[in-house]
Amino acid sequence: MNSVRGSLASIPGALSSFISESASSLLQQNGCIATTAPDDDVSSTTSQSDKSYPIPSSLVKEQWRLIFTSDANAQDLEAAIAHCRDLVMLSDECSEERHWLVRHLVNLRYSLKELQSAESDPLETAPHVKTIVGHHFNVQRSGHIGTRQYCDHCSGIIWRMIQACYVCVDCNFIAHQKCVDSVVRICAHVIASERRYPIGEICPEIGLAAQQYKCAECGTLLNFKNSWIEPRLCDYNGLYYCPNCHWNDYSIIPARVVHNWDFTQYKVSRSSLQEISLFYDKPLIKLEEANSKLFVFLEKLGNIKKLRQNLCHMKKYLVECRTATEEKLLDKQMSTQCTNDNSGVSDLRRHLIQSTEFFSINDLDLIEKGILVDYLQKVFNGFDQHIRNCELCRAKAYICEICGNNEVIFPFDDGCIMCDKCNSIYHRVCMTRKNMICPKCVRLQERKNQLAIKNNDDISDTDEL
Repeated sequence: MNSVRGSLASIPGALSSFISESASSLLQQNGCIATTAPDDDVSSTTSQSDKSYPIPSSLVKEQWRLIFTSDANAQDLEAAIAHCRDLVMLSDECSEERHWLVRHLVNLRYSLKELQSAESDPLETAPHVKTIVGHHFNVQRSGHIGTRQYCDHCSGIIWRMIQACYVCVDCNFIAHQKCVDSVVRICAHVIASERRYPIGEICPEIGLAAQQYKCAECGTLLNFKNSWIEPRLCDYNGLYYCPNCHWNDYSIIPARVVHNWDFTQYKVSRSSLQEISLFYDKPLIKLEEANSKLFVFLEKLGNIKKLRQNLCHMKKYLVECRTATEEKLLDKQMSTQCTNDNSGVSDLRRHLIQSTEFFSINDLDLIEKGILVDYLQKVFNGFDQHIRNCELCRAKAYICEICGNNEVIFPFDDGCIMCDKCNSIYHRVCMTRKNMICPKCVRLQERKNQLAIKNNDDISDTDEL
């Protein structure tokens, strides 16, 4: 019985080994795994702790002070962090040295945090966490049945029930345990943080010759010398990749949306897909500044702009209203569900009522589908109901000075207009009859003129005395 149990216990390990060997041999037969040159043998044997970004030649002399070994203690890492921080301040802005130093400084601080947490909690050991070229990998040893995932490094399938894998907490890069030490792709979160905004040009292609006929990520040769490897163009950054780094994933291209209002999904590389996903929900796009003509030709954008302006006016009433603050009306209304059918995302969209300039890629996608207009209209109705029924909010309403009607009006009413100089509210029809001249501004100007004349008379009287 014990021998039977022992043989059954060894099945998962044997099955895992068999699957890994079969998958590797199959990928090699299909030419999906790039061959490495003999000169790369030394780098392939380098330990994980020594893996870092390629150091610029100007910083090689500082290498010994920046800690590249895994046997460093907390004091060594703190000294390396201080020296790296000093080098950042001395380096030129936007230079290759500063980019490398900033990335390395982040990794040093992350390594110090891991070391301190491991010392405080012996159960949290360092092998469960790895820091590689900006990725912060956490180990995952099991997964759900039926979910199929593929390694972002070798493109092989990951059998989550029997294989451990590493997942980056920043960009969701996933890799086999045997592949994690060989990862060469810089974390998309690092690239997005350095770039800060999505690429604004439509497919800025430079050509294969400018890339020296190599994959933009792993450096695999894309020529007929040994065997044909299909070069695949990424429509986001205009670079060519090998099939291992470009899986023919489809995504919306932010530049095409901004310039052409084109929501067609184009082929992008794995790194670009991860970068776009990081930008997807961040309000970084000044749409009217980038392409003001869209608001002229697309009625839906004009409606969105008007709704956001009205919500910005309403927010001023709700922030100062004691009742709305106690009821947390802003949070309740802005937390209502605004769901994109593609992603199923429901979150707070406070930026929509804070300004009218910034949009996220997700916002633009929801506008095209007509979802965001309905969402903002529901929020508008909720705010409007409170303001018109609240005594504190109604006390801050306006009365049209031109017609003298006792009807209270608000800056977000459709038939009203606000003066740009004094922020007074009038009926649009009344202002039209006055040739768009604000009575309050005229009155204030007359008062200023009278004060100026009086001051001049006082000065002249003083001179005569």
